[in-house]
Amino acid sequence: KICLIIDDFGYSENDLIRDFLTLPRDFTVSVIPGHKYSEDIAHLAFKYGFETILHMPMEQLDWDGENENTYQLTEQLNFDEVFKRVENAFEEIPSAIGMNNHQGSKATENLQLMKDLARSLKKLDKFFIDSYTSPESRAFITMRQFGVKTEVRQIFLDHQEHPDSVRQKLNELLKLTEVMEVVVAIGHVKQVTYEILKEEIPRLKQEGYVFMNASEIVR
Repeated sequence: KICLIIDDFGYSENDLIRDFLTLPRDFTVSVIPGHKYSEDIAHLAFKYGFETILHMPMEQLDWDGENENTYQLTEQLNFDEVFKRVENAFEEIPSAIGMNNHQGSKATENLQLMKDLARSLKKLDKFFIDSYTSPESRAFITMRQFGVKTEVRQIFLDHQEHPDSVRQKLNELLKLTEVMEVVVAIGHVKQVTYEILKEEIPRLKQEGYVFMNASEIVR
């Protein structure tokens, strides 16, 4: 069983975006809120039958003080501010039923911020996928403690934008399915990722691999 999430929808509306949305609905679409095309892309994905989640901007370790956008979660925020940003993001993308973090190496290490996020998501009845951008992330364990349905990413498919690298990561993913009940993989809106998924997903399904939405694998 494989849960595939494709991040970074919302920055643009172009042929590559439309290509992804014409693939079979074997992945969850993660949309960054607060960008010019965020609402349109989320609406389009929902219309085409894709599960949609928020790709929530969060503070990273090398943050230069420039906000990704008004929704960014940083450790300076109190609970009310965290809740308001999370609530507003879900209001902008009403089809989103959960969230994963965009960047967030610093944010997810901050226990208080993760507690505030967990309380917010519990209140809104949304789930959380930890993109696991830091080995010190407190997100997954905190979500579990607060009763928020959650799971954690195992594989990034396309850190390196080269077909050989993406195929190698895909092979690593398949090996993990032999020892894990479900493997969570994250890819991005990149041409190389699209080309390989277009080719490989039908083959893998023929071989018996099952692709699941994020909402089906959180616990």
